[in-house]
Order: sequence, then C-alpha cells, then structure tokens
Amino acid sequence: MRKVNLSNNNKKRIIAVTVAAAVLLLAGAVLAFFLIRGGSGVSALDAKRQNTLALVRQYVEKEEFDRALALLESLLIENASDESASELLDAVLAAKKARQALDAGSAGTALAEAEAAIAAARQAAARIAEAAEQARKAVSRLDAQSAQKNAIPSGTGGEPPDEPDRSQQSGTTSNASARKAVSASAGVSADAAESESALLAEKEERDRRQKEQAAADEQRRKQAEAELAKKSEYTQKQLAQVKKALDQGKGSALSGNLRSALSSFDDAAASLPEGEKAFAARTYTDMAESLLALAEDATDSTVRNEALTAALEFANQAVSADSSLAAARFARSRIQDELGKKDAAIADLKEAVRLDSNNYLYAYELGKAYYVQRKFAEAKSSFTTVTKLKKDFEAAFFNLGLTCKMLGQTQESLAAFRGAVSIKKDYVKAYIEIGRILDKQSDFKGALAAYSSALATEPGNVQALRETAAIYTKTGDYRTAERFFREALTLGAADALTNYNMATVQLELGNPSSALDYARKAVETDSTNALYLYTYGLAGERAGMPDVAVQQYAAAISADPKYVKPRINLGTLYLSAGRVDDSISLLNAAWLIEKDNFEVNNNLGKAYGLKQQFNKSVEHYARAVATNPKDPDVRANLAAAYVSAGLNEKARDTYAEVIRMQPERWDAWYELGKIYISLGDREKAKETLGELLKRKSDYARAAEIRALLGTL
Repeated sequence: MRKVNLSNNNKKRIIAVTVAAAVLLLAGAVLAFFLIRGGSGVSALDAKRQNTLALVRQYVEKEEFDRALALLESLLIENASDESASELLDAVLAAKKARQALDAGSAGTALAEAEAAIAAARQAAARIAEAAEQARKAVSRLDAQSAQKNAIPSGTGGEPPDEPDRSQQSGTTSNASARKAVSASAGVSADAAESESALLAEKEERDRRQKEQAAADEQRRKQAEAELAKKSEYTQKQLAQVKKALDQGKGSALSGNLRSALSSFDDAAASLPEGEKAFAARTYTDMAESLLALAEDATDSTVRNEALTAALEFANQAVSADSSLAAARFARSRIQDELGKKDAAIADLKEAVRLDSNNYLYAYELGKAYYVQRKFAEAKSSFTTVTKLKKDFEAAFFNLGLTCKMLGQTQESLAAFRGAVSIKKDYVKAYIEIGRILDKQSDFKGALAAYSSALATEPGNVQALRETAAIYTKTGDYRTAERFFREALTLGAADALTNYNMATVQLELGNPSSALDYARKAVETDSTNALYLYTYGLAGERAGMPDVAVQQYAAAISADPKYVKPRINLGTLYLSAGRVDDSISLLNAAWLIEKDNFEVNNNLGKAYGLKQQFNKSVEHYARAVATNPKDPDVRANLAAAYVSAGLNEKARDTYAEVIRMQPERWDAWYELGKIYISLGDREKAKETLGELLKRKSDYARAAEIRALLGTL
C-alpha cells in the first residue's frame, strides 16, 4: 500500500483535483470501453456493467462500502483492464478506511481528510455511473446511424436477419419450503410478477428490432424517391431538398437537439412534392420515429413531452397522407404508448398488423401490448402468429410460453418454452420457466435439469440457485438446499424470501440459532409478512427464546388474523406456562378459522381437560382423531377424555383400537384393564392385565397389576 505524507490542506486539494481529472478521463474511457466491446450494440455484458456501476453508486451513497467493493471486484474479474472500475475501487477502498477511522474515533486531526475521502468516493461513483449511461446512449445513437446506412434491405420476399434475445430477467423467485402449503401461495404472485417483468424487460431486443424495421422502411423510401426522381427535374430538386432537410433533422434528433430537429423537419415538410401522398406519408413517418427516439432518450421531461407531441403530429400527418401505410400506424402506436394512451396504441397496432400481416414485428408488439393489458387470449393469438411468421424468433416463443402460463395452459406453455431453448441453447430465462412448470408438476428431476442448464450458462443466476434450493427443500435434501441458498445469498440475494427459505432449512437441520438470524433478516426486509414473522417466532421458540417467540407470533397474528399457525403455537406456549384461559382464547379463534385443524383440536382437547370441561375435551379430541385417524397419541388422549367424561364404553373401545395400532403402548393395556374392572367384566380384566404382564414383565406398575389380579 502506498503511503505519502501530506498536510491536510494539500491532501484535500489533491483529492479534489484527482477526482475531477479522473472523472473526465473515466468518461472518455467508459465510452471507449463500449466502442471497443463487440462492434455494435450495447451487449448484455455492457448492460450488466452499467447496472452494476449504478448499484455501486447507491451503495457508496449509503456508505455500504463492502458491497460496493464486492461488485467492483466482480467487474474486474470479468475484465481486468476496466480502468473505470479499477479507479473507483481505489476510491471506495480509501473511503472505507476513512469511515473505519471515523467510527473508531482514530481520525484525530485527519478528520477533514477522512470526510473528503468519503465525499470523493461518492462523487466518483456518481460521475462514473453517469459516464457509463451517457456512453451507452452515445453507442445507441451510433448504432442507429450505422443501421440506417448499412442495413441489408428486406426486399419483398424475406425479412431482416434476427439475433438472439439478450433481455435480462429480474425480480424474485417462487418459494418452496417445508411449509409449502403456505409458501406456495406466496410463490405464485412472485412467479406472475417475474413473468411480466421478463416480458417487459426487452428494451435492447426491442431497439434492435426497431432498427431492422427502420432499415427496411428506409429502403422502401429510397425506392419511392427513385421512382419520383424519374418524373421531372423539378421533382428531383424537391427530393434533394427533402432528403437534405430530413437527414439534418435525423442527425439533430440523434444528438438530442430537439429545436434543430424540428426546424429541419419543418423544412423537409415544406419541400414535399405536391400530390405525392405516399412519399409524404413515409417522410412524415421517418420524422415521427426520429422524434420518438429522441423522446425515449431524453432526461428532461419538458424535452421529452415536446418531442412526443411533435412526433404525434407528424404521425397523424403520415396516416392522413396515406392511411394504408402500416409503418405510419406502427410509429403512431409507439408514440401513443409512450403518452400512456394504451387503447389508442393498440388500435393502431391492430391496424398495422391488418395492413401488413406478414410483418412479424408488428404482431409481436401487439402481443406484448395485449399481455400488459392482461388480454391473454389475444396476446396468445398474436405471439402464435409471430412463431409462424418467424420460426427462429426465440423471444416470441418465450412470450408465448408466458402467455399460456397466465392462461393456465401448462402444457402449451411448456412446449413454447422448450421451443425457445431449441432455438437459443443458452436461453436462461426460458430454462428457469421450464423448471418452474416441472416443479409444479412434481417432476423434480426434470426441474433440476432445467435449472442446471440455466446455471451452466449463468453460474451466478440467483433465481436458478434459489429455486434449485427450493426443490431440494421439498425433497428433504436440506443439506444440498442449504448449499444453494447460501450461494444465492452470497451472490446478493438479500431479499426476504430467500432469507425466509434459508431459515426454514436451518430449522429442518436443527440449527435454530442460525434460523433465527435468517428469519430476522427476512422480517427486517418485510415486517408485514405473517409467514416470515411466524418463522421468526418458531426459530425463537426452538432456540429457547420464549420472549422472541411470543412477540413474533403476536405480530404474525396482527399481520394476518386468519393465519392459524401463530395462534396455535402461541396458544401452546400459554398452555405450557399455565395460562389456560389465554390459551383457550387463542385456540378457539384459530378453531373458528379452521375447525378441522388437527393441532387446534388436539390442543383444545388438552386445554378443556385441564379446565375439567370434559365434554368439550372429548369433542375436540374426536375431531382431531377424525382428521388424523392413524395417530395413536391423539386416540389415546381421546380415550382418557372419555374416562374423565364417564363414557367408559367409548373409552374401552378406543383403548382397544390404540392397542391394535400400537401393541407396545403398555399404558393403554393398563388403562383398558382398569376400565374392564369398572365395567364389571372381570374375565376381560384378567385377560388384559395378564397379557400385559406376559408381554412386559418389568412394566413399571407390575406390582400394582398383580395386586389387582389378586382381587379378581
């Protein structure tokens, strides 16, 4: 580590100057990084890098320096020559040490230096993240220009070549635990949210498809220009003026200069040849699309709104000039969508599809629009059309799978996802969806294979890791489940659901202290989830912390009054502590919710027995036996309740059934013998008690039994 002795003032100056210079250099370095990486387009890795830098910025702002350092180290592992990440790593390390010195009270006279180091790290993180974002936008603009100049026209007999979908999956995963009956319901909504997120997280793919469409439209416009140019020299001059002004406007739009773009587009519109409505419509469409792109990239809301308003005006002029131009309808639909006019957007999309039924992009976007409006039947129809028009378009198969899933058409959904991975062998999102479906079908082997395929491509995919862990939890392999949950948590899955699942695994492994820690983290993240609160209480109870258990069970009841488990456990704790009335109150509330719940009835049977209300004790024990007739313990409890209630004949029959179920239950033999005596059946009493001594000569009450036999 380098050490240089400087005065505080000099140090502060050097920090400030270094940060300012570094940020200027980094902005250029970031742009160079994007340009050097893979020729065109912001790749998935570049997008991941940009997102990582944004997250680093957030962590630095919160002074969570360890998390920021971990993310930066991951970037450097992927690319050791990433100068931006390297410079920021040094700044964050300095900030971390400064914070440690401040916290320890050892900063002394270097207090200002320490604070300056932390401020420098914040400033560097903010500016580097912003530089990455600006570089991405610059690359996107360069790509758009390149696509328009170099794209191969589709002609009349085919379509532009398609590339694999590079969109990224986000969100949380479905929950599976030992208490799967409750956690499954939580997992369903998580699945739905992730599915919708996966459908919509396609900006990169959408941009690529729109470039293809723009290239095809540009080719058609050039062909129309060529036809018009044959008409007259005057028309040729007009076309030249239109083209010059249009190109200037497009360039201004790409650079984000709205005023210049609008001025050039107005010039182009004024130069349009009269009577050539088809050509005018295509020109207006180009203007509308350029302004839409400017609006999508704008960070200023005023610029965005003005650009969208102007774009809509040009799109309207395009449709007015040629109502049969599908591209104009499509452009207007995108603008309407940005303006939040969803119904109008869908109406234009439908018309674009009708006018150009062979354009897979139009049908695809219509399917997405229907999906967002939860019109799943219509979305399915659109996506099915796309898979027929473009059989190698894996994103269409994936979205068809999501749509069928929402319609409850499981097998069709599975087939669509499998179609997606047959086209794109490393389609992680599709493998995860396949795993989820097979998991719900209890095909755990198939689900694990699907998740394994996802992890083969992305070993650090948190969703695949934790859903793999959930399956191992379901199958009782808690050690393996623990491993995968731990990996997911290590890689950043600090969400409540993963911590909750890890807590349940630790409980199954007999580690209540560890379970307590994970359950606490889940509750800290989501303090309103009754399942998490209950698990926290259960971990506290098993860890010998009754105060924690009581507090968390009560909080779980408050969060979900209809959730019976915390009522049962809290009622049982009160029963053990001798608070019988409090126990009965809680258990009765649970019974009103679930009258056939085994635990509720068994505990109420015991509680009413302690209160000597034997008729009620019998009633609840009988319900418990009806719910779980193969449990000899609750049947023995019922027999004892019958004795206390004076129902000896029922007690006799019940004890006989207990002995049939569990012949080594010696106390049942003893109680049955006594009942026979009370019923006056001496022969049966001798037979029963004699058989007990024969089978268990060292029975604890053997002497008492021999004395009884002597009186018979």
